[in-house]
Amino acid sequence: MRILISIILFFGVLFSSELKIATYNVENLFDDRISGSEYSDFKSNRWNETKYQQKLQKIARVLKHLDADVVALNEIENQNVMKALADLSGYRYYKFATTKGSPVGLGLLSRYKISDSRVYLVPNVKTRPILMSRVEFDGYDIEFFVAHFPAAKNPLKSRIAAADTMKKAIKNSQNGVILGDLNSNYGYKFLLNDLDGWTNLWEFIPTSQRSSYKNGKSAIDHIILSSDLMSGNLSYKDGSFGIFKANFMDDSYSDHYPIYATITTQNNSKELPTLSINELKSSNQRAKISGVVIYKDKNGYILADESRRGIYIYEKNPSLGIGMRVDAVANKIEDKGNMQISSISYVSLDSDFKGDESSYMMDINDIDMATSGDVIGDIVLDIKGGFANISNTKFKIYSPNRAIKDGKISIKKAIVWSYKGQKELIIE
Repeated sequence: MRILISIILFFGVLFSSELKIATYNVENLFDDRISGSEYSDFKSNRWNETKYQQKLQKIARVLKHLDADVVALNEIENQNVMKALADLSGYRYYKFATTKGSPVGLGLLSRYKISDSRVYLVPNVKTRPILMSRVEFDGYDIEFFVAHFPAAKNPLKSRIAAADTMKKAIKNSQNGVILGDLNSNYGYKFLLNDLDGWTNLWEFIPTSQRSSYKNGKSAIDHIILSSDLMSGNLSYKDGSFGIFKANFMDDSYSDHYPIYATITTQNNSKELPTLSINELKSSNQRAKISGVVIYKDKNGYILADESRRGIYIYEKNPSLGIGMRVDAVANKIEDKGNMQISSISYVSLDSDFKGDESSYMMDINDIDMATSGDVIGDIVLDIKGGFANISNTKFKIYSPNRAIKDGKISIKKAIVWSYKGQKELIIE
């Protein structure tokens, strides 16, 4: 029986299918005909058929070396240019979208059939639309949402309108991929930071390497995957995300580099280690975890398991309730003064779970071993000047909902935390 299982696993890996995806801003790929909507440089004699053909050949060369199965493209002038590039690069299927009078549009090249497409216009903003193209791959439908948001020089409300349009477009999407030049740098102020359950693949690249724009340290091109593509039978292949920088790509090609990743039918999450939350806190590796939601605030929630250890998940997910059991993949664990999970993919959510919430909290006698994210249950605090001494340790007492007054109070749950190096307890 063990031999049979080994054979099945071997052939399952051997015959798993992979789909390489990419996005590339090709920088102003205009044809040689004047239609009136071009940028001024492309209406003059500085741009002609020879230069158009040279640029077309260069972009096709990049695409051939990149060798992706599906590629999102930004800054394509029109449908004819898209077709010419598809023919030169060897792609059978393509879609293009633009708005009336726009100098450039965007599109998708695919080696696999595009079964459906839809265009989403950004209301009251003169910018590129969002193109959704559904690609059939190995029995799955994958929805690609191609975008090119307004540049940073535009009013913030216009850029937020584009982001809001994307959020509406991807609502209820399964096997969804957002990709394109979003003109918003990965980090604290990224326009799509509040997408619950979606994973931005830049988080798997060291900070010093996060740049897709040639003239600066800017990660403004993005590939973002829905949660089912991070933990399902069709999922992201660990370690496959990268920036494509071929030696021949000088500045005449584009001011951007392509970025790429691979999606595979081999369920990568099955190969991930399963860690307790206690183990996860001392590890920075991607892993499977299970637990129960025992605390929630406006920025995220705390997941605790049978070891009574808890960890904060920074994610605004309104669908998770106290007492819900969660099976998930912790994609990214960070220590920002407090250990927390900053990216998570859900495997299953059980809202009918009837566990005893108190059995996932630590006892007051264990407070010396408690670390950030642990929850202490049924505790009596003697507060003086906003602090309480517990087991010879001074804790600052904080509550987001009420004023802290001196005296003894009974608390059902207190979250162990650290603020500016000071140990504190957060109470409700």
